[in-house]
Amino acid sequence: MAAKPSSQGSAQAYTWKKNSEDIIVLANRSAKNFILELPTGRCRLDAGRRMRTLRSILQYPQIQALVSEGSLTIE
Repeated sequence: MAAKPSSQGSAQAYTWKKNSEDIIVLANRSAKNFILELPTGRCRLDAGRRMRTLRSILQYPQIQALVSEGSLTIE
């Protein structure tokens, strides 16, 4: 998220607004811990845990496979 310089000191105006429809919660419903191989690096999602992420994560084959087998669910 980039911030525009402000003439008001510490107050900053952001250059974009989040779209709440793009944010999902990915939940690990299995008894296994997963290491997700993402373009930004590895991300560990432990059994029974959840993570907030962007909907675009669903385009990656590893995530698609885990969602289709029911190990990961979208909340």
